[in-house]
Amino acid sequence: MSEPLMRALAELPAAEPGAARSQRIRERCRQRLVQQAPRASRPRPRIALVWQPLVAALGLVYLIAAIAQAVSVLSSQF
Repeated sequence: MSEPLMRALAELPAAEPGAARSQRIRERCRQRLVQQAPRASRPRPRIALVWQPLVAALGLVYLIAAIAQAVSVLSSQF
């Protein structure tokens, strides 16, 4: 950016939200947090109890296969 533009931007006053607007935003955020709190305390569904460990196990199998493939390629070069 040009120097005159930078000086003009530096002279602009800082934008501060009004007190009423800030209060409305805080109230909306608090309402959302209160609404979400009961959801967080619910027990996980049964499918999640099976799905997450299954994905982790498949990821581990993939990682082991990738490492075995890398070792195989490296050992065939030497």
